[in-house]
Amino acid sequence: MLKKKILIGLVVLVMTVALVLNGCTKQKSGDDGQISNGQKEEGTSEQTDKQIKNVAIELLHGQPEEARVKTIQSIIDSFMVKNPGITVKQVPVPEDGLWTKITALMSSGQLPAMIEGSIDQMRLMYEEGVIDTEANTKAINSKGTDAFFKGALAVLKLPDKEEYIGVPVSGWVAGIWYRKDWFEEKGFSAPDTWENILKAAQTFYDPDNKKYGIVFATEVSDFTEQTFQQIALSNNAELFDGNGQPKFNSPEMKEAVQFYKDLYQYSPKGSNGVTQVKDTFVGGNAAMAMYSTYIMPSLYEQNMADKIGFAIPTKKVAASFGMTSTMTISNMVKPEEREAAVKFLAYMLEREPNIMWLHMAPGGANPVLRDIAKDEKYLSHELLKAFGETAAKVPEAFEDLRMFGFQDGKTHPKMGNITAKLVIPKALNAILVQNKDIDEEMERAQQLMEEIVNE
Repeated sequence: MLKKKILIGLVVLVMTVALVLNGCTKQKSGDDGQISNGQKEEGTSEQTDKQIKNVAIELLHGQPEEARVKTIQSIIDSFMVKNPGITVKQVPVPEDGLWTKITALMSSGQLPAMIEGSIDQMRLMYEEGVIDTEANTKAINSKGTDAFFKGALAVLKLPDKEEYIGVPVSGWVAGIWYRKDWFEEKGFSAPDTWENILKAAQTFYDPDNKKYGIVFATEVSDFTEQTFQQIALSNNAELFDGNGQPKFNSPEMKEAVQFYKDLYQYSPKGSNGVTQVKDTFVGGNAAMAMYSTYIMPSLYEQNMADKIGFAIPTKKVAASFGMTSTMTISNMVKPEEREAAVKFLAYMLEREPNIMWLHMAPGGANPVLRDIAKDEKYLSHELLKAFGETAAKVPEAFEDLRMFGFQDGKTHPKMGNITAKLVIPKALNAILVQNKDIDEEMERAQQLMEEIVNE
């Protein structure tokens, strides 16, 4: 019996969180490369479990663009050649309707064998008890956990055992994009420490000539929360204490808010969101920008790729924010269908199919596997080649993936409600844009969070 406990706040989070920092839309690609059918890769799933015969499974995903459907079909066709007893059918759904489709299928008990989606969608499905974590773990173990960047798996791991709610196949990350050419002219180091970030922001700030030291999110939106948490978590400013109570008014958090405010002095004034941040940096009007990897296509189109570097903010620790594109196996299908799904997900982690998946959205989608990040074939895409060594460095941010509310392997159950009510962005906007008192606004946010957590 399906449990009836989907939280409204978490649903709102699912519908919003993955759409903001990535620039609201996916980068389209006409990459429709082919896998050479019939040639077995080393380690392929073809060599195991010959007993699977006459099994049909479906893959539900949110990649409905024609070029992507064609590429995914090429991956599926190659898999079926190597696994003739298994038939895979893809079911593409528009991204903004994916969660609605998933919930409808869960309610009717007809969830397909495999579902592709965000971390938050995986967590919600796990809460509903419809995920086969053991099957997911088999697929991951086919590659080996050490093959993944640590953070990409950590956000999917169960807190009490070595099993996973999904299998990451790619993802996007956020950090600090900077004008490498400008930094080299000044002899500056990469803006990876608070000290280096602030120094560069001060140096390059020249508003009279429409030049800014840094640009980042300040509007009342999820984008601001996502951006700020990189600064906060780099100072180990966690949002909850050991008892699950909010601690937004902690000294570590205040220090992070103060640093965010200090940086704001050297940024464009006002409530800046996705468009303002991207346009300011891509337009050549800022030395640094805090944004996701979905800024890479725009930089490439402006012939700026070779001038750009990427860094992760670090104070006490390094902290990036991001989301993985994850596939999971449903427990609403027969055992032989789950086993077939394990083989397909294991195949998705192999070199050729994984690179094809990544090249559907070059720059935006990044490898979660260490060897793929440095693979010549992956880096051979013209967009990635243009970024040079930066393209290989960006995926390393998955090693330090951190999120508000995700602590000790668990997600705080009220984190979605806090995000949905925009408590943190409202406080930051008041402090920065409206110039209100930092202590009063942080205390106001603290009280709101306590009400949400204890209601």
